[in-house]
Amino acid sequence: MSNKISRTSDKNEITTEQLLRFAVENGILNLTSVKAQMEEMKNEQILASHQQSIWHNEKEGYYYCCLPDQSKKSGWRNVKRRKREDIENVLIEFYSTHEEENVQNVFSDPKPKARTVEELFWEFLEYKKQLVKPATIVRMQSDWERFYTPHPEFIRKSYKQLKKTDIDLFFNSVVNEHSLKDKAFHNMCGILKQTLQYAVDSEYMEESPYRVNINKKKIVHQRKTSGTGQIYTPEEKEKLIVEMEHRLANNPDSTAPLAVMLDFELGLRKGEILALAKSDIQDGRIHIHKQVVEKFDVSDLKNIRSVGFEVVSYVKSEDGDRWLPLTKRAQDIIDRILKINERRGDGYGDFFFVREGHILSPDAIDAQMRRGCQYIGIQVKTMHKIRKTYGSQLYNNGVSLSTVKTMLGHADETTTLKYYIYDTHEVEERDQAVLAALEAT
Repeated sequence: MSNKISRTSDKNEITTEQLLRFAVENGILNLTSVKAQMEEMKNEQILASHQQSIWHNEKEGYYYCCLPDQSKKSGWRNVKRRKREDIENVLIEFYSTHEEENVQNVFSDPKPKARTVEELFWEFLEYKKQLVKPATIVRMQSDWERFYTPHPEFIRKSYKQLKKTDIDLFFNSVVNEHSLKDKAFHNMCGILKQTLQYAVDSEYMEESPYRVNINKKKIVHQRKTSGTGQIYTPEEKEKLIVEMEHRLANNPDSTAPLAVMLDFELGLRKGEILALAKSDIQDGRIHIHKQVVEKFDVSDLKNIRSVGFEVVSYVKSEDGDRWLPLTKRAQDIIDRILKINERRGDGYGDFFFVREGHILSPDAIDAQMRRGCQYIGIQVKTMHKIRKTYGSQLYNNGVSLSTVKTMLGHADETTTLKYYIYDTHEVEERDQAVLAALEAT
């Protein structure tokens, strides 16, 4: 063995490789121990470089990590394991195996690879779909395609180099192109806000550049409109109910017309009325705690598919879980529904509105509303306008705002008063009432 350490001819310096070789050859270090220590250091470097790729879903009890995958349209795939140690081993194995392919060279560039706003959004959406309902993912994906995709100059920027003025210019471009109401605008902005906050939470960057600095005059502020078109007048309501009776007479096995009639007594959301069942009734009241929702396959975020409808055991919010009193008319309608289902022998559990062993789809109710309104010669109004009619009728007949809020399943009275209560009287009636009041003083 040589006790001499050769020097490099050009720089006259000892390299790390020469120093290690000298230590091993002269028994200063054990080769096996050196390899083990180097492997441990390598693993620590990989984990340090990719800790932001790991997150824990407390609800599911799994640890997740995000790995590059060119076979996916998003360019990424999620892997889950029960233990953090196991998910860390997945990361180590992946980046060790793919180091030569330069998926991400953890030694030459220990920092996470810079990504564009667009790439960050799809990574965020993969994470987000573990936490929210598929319908929320569908809305966010749809808003992204509508508002963000037409601006490649913005979404293809590196999110780490994004300046507040870049966001200003982007938001102002969007409001110049679209006539957006308050809610639509805030939903659009929320996508970028959440995406950049995800980058902060994942420790990709320290601070989000997000802000909203726009010409607010270009946003269409949602104001309460007159009752015209928002509710059914007493005359329209009467005509529509008569038309539903005609439609039922022409098709005695269909319960869809009765769903429309029943909603004038309950003021439910369309999904709530379709989920009603006999077991929900108790002591002259009915429990609203389920709804029919559309199901989506969000496994491939860029090709989200509708896969039908299902009944779920929750409603829009905690305040939506409520008990409503049944009027005599409501009880009569329910009796008719039960008799039709019994005669047909075509049930699905004890649900009211069924067809061929399945819950009626929302489309079936929409068709009844559209054709019914057209036949009686009025503007086509949705089931949601029945809900507003119900709330307005309660309030205009002396029911307190607090009670109307509860009956509608709202979280606060402001929503009820601002969007669901309208004057149900005709213009001439209102004028006469005002004149009578003034003349009486």
